[in-house]
Amino acid sequence: MSARDASDELSLVPPEVQRTAVVLLHGLCSTPDELLTVQSALRARGYAAHPLSIDGYSFDANAPMQHAAPYEHWLDAIQAQVKALRKQHDRVMLVGISAGSSLALGAAIRCGREVDALVLMSTTLRFDGWAIPRTQFLLPLAFYTPLGRLWQYRERPPYGVKNERVRAWIERELRHRKISRAGCSVLGVDHLREHDRLIRHVRRNLNAVQCDNVLALHAQQDEVASVANLGILARGLRCRAFRTVVVANSYHMITIDNDRQQVVRETVSFADAVAHGSMPEHPLYA
Repeated sequence: MSARDASDELSLVPPEVQRTAVVLLHGLCSTPDELLTVQSALRARGYAAHPLSIDGYSFDANAPMQHAAPYEHWLDAIQAQVKALRKQHDRVMLVGISAGSSLALGAAIRCGREVDALVLMSTTLRFDGWAIPRTQFLLPLAFYTPLGRLWQYRERPPYGVKNERVRAWIERELRHRKISRAGCSVLGVDHLREHDRLIRHVRRNLNAVQCDNVLALHAQQDEVASVANLGILARGLRCRAFRTVVVANSYHMITIDNDRQQVVRETVSFADAVAHGSMPEHPLYA
């Protein structure tokens, strides 16, 4: 495409869209590939979509071992990105999935009115899905005592995915690599501990989120975090417009599972409403 063609194409994008930036936040110790379908759709629409890799949070393919930074450093990186984008754009929206949703909420608490909207996918403020073992309550012993120094969490089926073909593809990927579109094969205790600290911080301060517009997408059959997590958001947030969408045919990783196209449509539609200032004037929780 020539420079003139690119300029002509940009001229067709509404100025409200051009002035709206989107930051994409993937899951814990994973990569931006988790949100690739959303990223592609937003960019095709004309949005400045920025997938964010964060040192000490994202998977580092060049590191022999993955080490976590304190969660405050994760929020520092997002805050710096938000500040940079606001110099060139009127609005900034954060889109997160799984732990990325906790990051989006934490950044919104930190950044105040500099974040205009949130899209929260598979929000995990409580691990209560159908595949979570009953021994989950013992995890703080691993996180915060010497007992956990040698402990790791190994990813296992269904890998957050209901679609059997996608699940089989993930299994093939993990036989040869440490990472797949669904995340890292092994999570160390330091990443899990910092994520736990982040969740505790977010739950204590949900009512400090100042952005008015929030869309929360969740799978009815999420095996990691039940739809009760939407209730936590509804009770804690004080936003002007809060909309939930529960998809029927996916597990935790809704951006790569059976309902991924619906997830993309809902996200793009929400971004359009934020960009054009056409959000409803009252909360909507369903």
